[in-house]
Amino acid sequence: MTENIFKNKRLLQDLFINIVLFCASYIIAFLVTYYGKLPPESFRIIQITLPVVLVVRITIFFVFQVFSGQWRDASISDMVAIGKSVTLSSVIIALIIYFIFNIKSIPVTLYIVDWLVITILTGFTRFSQRLINELIVKKSDKVKRVLIVGAGSIGKRLIKEMKSNWEMGYTPVALVDDNPAKVNRTVLGVKVQGTRKSIPHIVETLKVDEIIIAFSYAKGEVMREIVKLCRLSNIPFRIINKHEGPLDQKTIVDRIRQIKIEDLIGREQINIEFEKIQKYIEGKRVLITGAAGSIGSELCRQIARLNPERLIAFDRSENGLFYLERELIEKFQDLEYSLALADITDFIETDNVFNNHKPHIVFHAAAYKHVPMMELHPSQAVKNNVMGTKNVLDVSILHGTKKFVFISTDKAVNPVSFMGMTKRIAEQLVQGSDNINKTRCLAVRFGNVIGSSGSVIRLFQEQISKGGPVTVTHPDVKRYFMSIPEAVQLVLQAAVLGEGGQTFLLKMGELIKINDIAKELIMLSGNGSSQEIKINYTGLRFGEKIIEELWEDSEECMENVNENLYVLKSKSTNKFNLREFKGKINNIIRVASAQEKNLNGFKHKLEEIIEEGRAIIR
Repeated sequence: MTENIFKNKRLLQDLFINIVLFCASYIIAFLVTYYGKLPPESFRIIQITLPVVLVVRITIFFVFQVFSGQWRDASISDMVAIGKSVTLSSVIIALIIYFIFNIKSIPVTLYIVDWLVITILTGFTRFSQRLINELIVKKSDKVKRVLIVGAGSIGKRLIKEMKSNWEMGYTPVALVDDNPAKVNRTVLGVKVQGTRKSIPHIVETLKVDEIIIAFSYAKGEVMREIVKLCRLSNIPFRIINKHEGPLDQKTIVDRIRQIKIEDLIGREQINIEFEKIQKYIEGKRVLITGAAGSIGSELCRQIARLNPERLIAFDRSENGLFYLERELIEKFQDLEYSLALADITDFIETDNVFNNHKPHIVFHAAAYKHVPMMELHPSQAVKNNVMGTKNVLDVSILHGTKKFVFISTDKAVNPVSFMGMTKRIAEQLVQGSDNINKTRCLAVRFGNVIGSSGSVIRLFQEQISKGGPVTVTHPDVKRYFMSIPEAVQLVLQAAVLGEGGQTFLLKMGELIKINDIAKELIMLSGNGSSQEIKINYTGLRFGEKIIEELWEDSEECMENVNENLYVLKSKSTNKFNLREFKGKINNIIRVASAQEKNLNGFKHKLEEIIEEGRAIIR
């Protein structure tokens, strides 16, 4: 209500000022045309025609929406609208006066002078406030002088917003961009002063108060160098958040935030076919195992937005399901959901859940994931990761589930740990069970996720908060990383595209040194350098590799789905016997259940089962 009154008041003020300008311009045109000596009949002509001038000008200005903008936001498009309005209204006025009023004594030059004067006056009044504001901003001590990194579309929008809304407290004074073609060019009045290498020099010479990084994507190594150069400048630096939905739904300035470790990993923004995913999920009953975990809970969040018939959250963690339910109630009030407090290692419990809900789609995310912990408890790794997967898979097939999606890991590739081996066996079992009772089964394999409950990043952040030291196993350890929401989006896309019997591999980007992540987290924490918080190297733990792989030599990576997903195909021509494979799995489960303390040769038995299953992927 108050906003509407304000807008109406501003419109009336704008209208009044323009009426004064229209009158002044018309009279000035007569004075200029007749060199200040108006003929006696001129006063009568002005008196008769001025109302026509006002009516026509006001009407045309409304048609071209010249009155709808704020003067402080005046731009080239406003000037174009003024030019069109003045030109069309001048032509209409001349025709009315000549043909309807039959006044033929007015020379054409008078209309030209009137057109020129009113264009200058209306243009000046609109740009004058913006000019005054910019002059005030540039001289104000309260306004931050900003260097913008990136002269692309996001940088342009940022400049425009800052110049249009000076009360935000920013004035852009320079740009940098690594594209040589843009250097020394001017973008909306701001010069591209150089490349990222120039950041410290520009900050010093132009007395910059803050740096804002504004581009859609940069490789991790480039992003880390930019941040390093910003740190050398010894002034605050922040970044535009590109991952909060479409850019047109929120102002660019509102998206400015502190740098996060995700930014330094530098993953390219992925393109997801959301419409296809929604069409696939909508109206279906979807069950998620491990629903209270990092990946499982994010699956719940994203699927909840896709209008499923019912979401079934399956987990054995009472507290986890409690907090998940609170979030679902708060964020998805129209969602139909059920909580299943059950254990996947208990076949009867699992069967009861499926019998009650009859899910169309199953996402199996429940698993033990901590490599060192599973080295200490291999029998638990087998029971949860192998037997649990087998139970959920068998029950899915028994109840006619349409699609079964298994969440795998890069640690299942040439596995050396109990965790990796059990996940590999589960992956092979899923692929070999495809199309039994028309249940299509597929696996999705990816690397580490940032922010998960078992993420090394969380451990580092806890250690940093306590003042260190930060513990890294080996200075050369490298891992693949992606965010949890991104991983889940790709899992959903694979579920839509998967026809069964496939292993999808998420495009993971570049390998990142864990040591580099530790150093960056220390820097981001505000502790300055790794000299203040020490990094201790503890040595590789049992089951760990220096570098994780995404596929084996026995597999062929086929990039034939889209830019986000690969499909893995086995090079083996051997025949796979599912019955024999399941028999070996049952034997290893019995051993794990009966001999928890005496497991000599257990890892070798797992290796034999994995070798048996290498012919599955096709």
